[in-house]
Amino acid sequence: MGNDHRATYRYTAVEQRELDSLRQRYAQTPPEQRLEELREIDRAVTRRATVWAVLIGVAGTLVFGVGLTLVLSFGFMPAGIVVGCIGIAVMAAMPALYGEILRREQRKAAPQPRKDKPEEIKT
Repeated sequence: MGNDHRATYRYTAVEQRELDSLRQRYAQTPPEQRLEELREIDRAVTRRATVWAVLIGVAGTLVFGVGLTLVLSFGFMPAGIVVGCIGIAVMAAMPALYGEILRREQRKAAPQPRKDKPEEIKT
């Protein structure tokens, strides 16, 4: 009778919606994990995906610039067009690449259920 030692957390309606949204993104999240921990995980995941997306986007822009330079400065029309199109393709693919990077990072960051919990002793 009364040996139930559980911690309960109360959140506002806004925090509860955010918590549900974050838990849905990371389906394996154990229910006892706190909202702040989930926010930090989400920030880290989106930060990594954003950094990779920006780096790849900048690389695509530089390749496009090289193609443009080949055409305008050196007169190498066929080579410049090919290189420029490769840069455009990389830049056009960035939204899809960002989404894929984000999903991959979310799968890697999804917390695993805790294994260090002590087992209940039944009396």
